[in-house]
Amino acid sequence: MSTDPIDIATTFFGHWSANRIEDALAMLSDDVLYDNVPLPDIMGRDNVRKFHEDFGVGTAFRVDWAVTNIAASGNLVLNERIDVFTHESGATITLPVMGTVTVENGEITVWRDYFDLADFERQVSLLKK
Repeated sequence: MSTDPIDIATTFFGHWSANRIEDALAMLSDDVLYDNVPLPDIMGRDNVRKFHEDFGVGTAFRVDWAVTNIAASGNLVLNERIDVFTHESGATITLPVMGTVTVENGEITVWRDYFDLADFERQVSLLKK
């Protein structure tokens, strides 16, 4: 497995898009910081798993997180993505995301995403109609 931070980030997001959630989670350090701005910070791999399970990622939702731009400075990887969540009903949520991952010793120790929460909540509300 590559130790290049860009390769690690690309593989990580690819696992999510392939619905290989456990493979993606295994790339996080046990004590990872998941800063899903503007939501509260989540500490630890198990809590990241629970957050995504509670939303339905991998069950009610399949995700396709397309990385459109990626760059690294040392172990910090910047990634611009279009995240598409496809609900089991066929409806989709499409969300532009800017994020970072910090890679240390081959593991992701910080995962930070920035997105428009109001846009996300608006699209989720449309699923319930």
